[in-house]
Amino acid sequence: MGLTAATIAVVLTGAGCGAGEETRGFEVPKALCGTPIDAKLLEPVLPKSGQKISEELSDKIQGIRRCRVSVDGELVLSASTEWWGKGTTTVKVASSQMGVRLDEHVSEDRSYTYADMGGTGHVTCPDPKNANMRENGELFTTVFITKEGIPDESAMKDLVLAYTKAIGASEECTR
Repeated sequence: MGLTAATIAVVLTGAGCGAGEETRGFEVPKALCGTPIDAKLLEPVLPKSGQKISEELSDKIQGIRRCRVSVDGELVLSASTEWWGKGTTTVKVASSQMGVRLDEHVSEDRSYTYADMGGTGHVTCPDPKNANMRENGELFTTVFITKEGIPDESAMKDLVLAYTKAIGASEECTR
């Protein structure tokens, strides 16, 4: 009887470990609303569980294009491109984002800043689609995760840099 009870305890303990593991039922995307991004860069900041991932693109405000990523209906990440006036800095753009302090990690050339929940990058935009912005504007990217995402400074830095580079190579900057 003692052996049977021990065997049952081991089986139940083993079953309990597997049942508590988080699993993703969705595939990590290879783009953010059409902008190519290596899925390995998105994977660390997305929830470890969930069944369905979806994206919503919003460009109703002139000069701002926002991609909202949700898992199971909960917003987990927001990535955007925003035109600002000439001379704007990444720290100024980052400071406009509520709830995330981004002045701790600023690149030496001041082209990007990041923290565990988000980051901002200055886009090198050789030939902007918006002719007015060629002379009068600066293009920036912002990437932020919500409380449902996973804070990770190193992953956020890599994601911000890749997203910023991808936007610079997109139709927005290379007509």
